[in-house]
Amino acid sequence: MKIKNYKLTAFSGEIGPKLKEGDRQIPEGIYKITFLNPNSSYHLSMKINYPNDFDRRMGNNDGREFLGSDIMIHGMNVTIGCIPVGNPGIEELFVLANNAGIDNTIVVIAPKDFRKDPSYPQIKTISWVNVLYDNLNSELTKYH
Repeated sequence: MKIKNYKLTAFSGEIGPKLKEGDRQIPEGIYKITFLNPNSSYHLSMKINYPNDFDRRMGNNDGREFLGSDIMIHGMNVTIGCIPVGNPGIEELFVLANNAGIDNTIVVIAPKDFRKDPSYPQIKTISWVNVLYDNLNSELTKYH
């Protein structure tokens, strides 16, 4: 069940998925929460399972290593590749994820809402990006 959309309060990188450690990209994909951190330097934070199986498979197919790690959804309004949603946003999400259980929480990070505009961003340098966006679109259409 979809609860709410959260807008990013800061952005680094460009539209498109994270490809390697240090690229400043915010991951795009379907993720799980693996850890809730009440003692974050960014108010509160929740670690996602980036890189997930899809990210690792695409990295392997492309011959990429060092995909990055320790990606957090967090408060405040700064980032160099994590997912900032502001302090009120992370407070809501933190409580929701805790109450629902992190095993029951799915995080969909998409460059836009494909339900409102089904066109995909064109990223010519990534051969598999439409597969990613098909997956995101399919996941998003499960929720109203």
